[in-house]
Amino acid sequence: MSTFTIRIGSTEPDNKVNSLSHVARTHILSEFKKAVNDPAVSQIVLRGGKPGFFSGGADIKEFSAGEINSPSLHDVIDAVESSPKPTIAYLNGTTLGGGLELALSCDYRLADPRAKLGLPEVKLGIVPGAGGTQRMPRLTSPAFALDAIVSGRMINASEALKQNLVDAVSDAADSAADSAADSAADSSPFIEEFVSNRIDFSNTKVRKIRDMTATPSDDICDEALAKIPPKGRGGDAMRGCVEAVRSSWTSSTFDEGMKKEEEIFLNLLKNSDEGRGRRHAFFAERRATYPPPPPENYDGPSFKDIKLGKNVGVVGAGTMGSGIATCFLRRGYNVTLIDVNPQGLERGKTIIANNIKQDVKRRRAKDASALDNLSASTDMNALSSADFVVEAVFENMELKKKIFKQLDGIVPPHCILATNTSTLDINEIGGVVKDPSKTMGMHFFSPANVMQLVENVRSGHTSYETIQKVTKYTKSIGKVGVLVKNCDGFVGNRMVAPYTTEAGFCLEEGTSVPDIDKAISRFGMAIGPFTMGDIAGNDIGHSIRKENGFADPKTRPKGMRYTTIADVLVTKLNRIGQKVGKGWYDYDPNKGKGRVPIPSQEVADFVQAHRSKLNIEAESLKPDEIVSRTLLCLANEGFKILEEDICHHPDCIDVIYLYGYGWPAWRGGPMYWADKEVGLHKTLQKLNEYSKKYPGSEYFKPSKLLVECVERNIGIQEYYDLKQKSKVSKL
Repeated sequence: MSTFTIRIGSTEPDNKVNSLSHVARTHILSEFKKAVNDPAVSQIVLRGGKPGFFSGGADIKEFSAGEINSPSLHDVIDAVESSPKPTIAYLNGTTLGGGLELALSCDYRLADPRAKLGLPEVKLGIVPGAGGTQRMPRLTSPAFALDAIVSGRMINASEALKQNLVDAVSDAADSAADSAADSAADSSPFIEEFVSNRIDFSNTKVRKIRDMTATPSDDICDEALAKIPPKGRGGDAMRGCVEAVRSSWTSSTFDEGMKKEEEIFLNLLKNSDEGRGRRHAFFAERRATYPPPPPENYDGPSFKDIKLGKNVGVVGAGTMGSGIATCFLRRGYNVTLIDVNPQGLERGKTIIANNIKQDVKRRRAKDASALDNLSASTDMNALSSADFVVEAVFENMELKKKIFKQLDGIVPPHCILATNTSTLDINEIGGVVKDPSKTMGMHFFSPANVMQLVENVRSGHTSYETIQKVTKYTKSIGKVGVLVKNCDGFVGNRMVAPYTTEAGFCLEEGTSVPDIDKAISRFGMAIGPFTMGDIAGNDIGHSIRKENGFADPKTRPKGMRYTTIADVLVTKLNRIGQKVGKGWYDYDPNKGKGRVPIPSQEVADFVQAHRSKLNIEAESLKPDEIVSRTLLCLANEGFKILEEDICHHPDCIDVIYLYGYGWPAWRGGPMYWADKEVGLHKTLQKLNEYSKKYPGSEYFKPSKLLVECVERNIGIQEYYDLKQKSKVSKL
């Protein structure tokens, strides 16, 4: 008697996560039939065909397109569940969505200690559609299943064992032995031991999960529904998950519950605008975080073949530098931290050590051994063997150029030099070295060890190979890197400028600070513009306006629409933001560590006095008008960025706002929102209205690209799809 092992995704070399594609499903079913019909086979094991994943789940492109070829995942699950021989899912890595649903159709589930499990379909605007909402409540408990499915969170192996989601977890030695034989056809010692000790072959009827019953728990469902955002605010899929889980005990049979799950799944898939927005966000990230196609005549390595060196230097041990160093240490790089100030260097080392210790405390790391790969020095020559250096000193052009010149005489010829900046000209910084093709900007969002977004900024000198390497380095440290070209403010901050400026005019006209923030938060943004200003520091915006000549009436462009409220807030009231305990809001150090915004009477009085001085009769704007005025000009700036080829695709802008500025995933991103939710015809109409009403605001003047799309009656996504097809046809 022997074990027959089926390896998911093993017939597809490029199927890195062992997704349940049509090819994979066909292979599983074909192999399964062989195993069932082979009298020498006593038990059947399903496992991931490539290390690190059991299965990443269904092929999302299939059901998004509405084309699912036979055999379906349901066909595979039905075959596994009705097997006359014991079936075992060995979760040898990440097990998500349809992958976990397939595992739940097996008689037993074993897990590697590093395995992560989850049903994250809610994040795509749908519910699990292959029995997850029916089997998990039966196997574990309705309370656990409801939490896991509604949140879409990851479940580690130890929690899965505790909740009865898996039957056993291998220890470290078993895991190592299994990894060593990962590509072999035979079973692992851990699986064989489980088979010998836990499976009773004399009992031919193993109780299936479908035959179990879920404990009625309507009260838990009602509590969950009460916490979900109201309709139109991003909660469609969460409500669907609750009702699908509820049907696991309200339905008279398992099959009836499955029909209910399918009904909810299809309704969300076909009819939920929120779901479409979430799926756009999902695919946009995957498109935007890879380099664009190579230029003509490029003969260097492909992205897949790019090799990364392991020696990374970080210059500047301040908050940003320490955060960046932490990111590389977490992923196994050898990091050399440089700061000419010995005290600053020690502070940086302390920050890094605390970050790593927090990772251990929060179980994101097994131990603090990453710190063994950290070295620190006040001598720049310590970077003589660096493969990649990120300069992260404060925003001063001359200092950054000086450091780049110094590094140019120290680092090896192959080393890439990146500057972390949010405002400075990458062309000017990179232009001081002998080979500027190996220079690039990296705008890490703060705090760097927490925020996922990085704007990777190519200069006019940057080579395609450097772009690929920096993109790969960014991915390797778990960041969402988006390639942009060099311009003032790059993409995110350039677009945020008209947004915050127009919020200031809404305030001047009569709407309060809290009401404006509330309107934007109700739209779905993580925070409003005034809270954002307080967090970033209102002095930064004032400095930029001053540098551009806007703050001084003598240097301000003639006819420019301008309000001085934000400048006076800083220069006269010293309300810089959270760091001084007062900004647009007041902050109490005893409330939420001084981060909870409290409406300020001083600000309200100051703004009212400002209006009186200008004879402005206060008129409070409706929330929809606030959203329209502040966010349409933001989206319009996005169109201008695309028009100038600062980004190679609208997805890039959407991803920057999803990961860097708190844009709600269910609204897809600002370009998707303007295109699919508002509609480009209405977007253009409103911008024309505002441009006529406020001629001094250049940001309301419609982009030529927007006008072209409306004239051609195509969306921005379609415009770029056609553009890409046109390029391909010319090759």
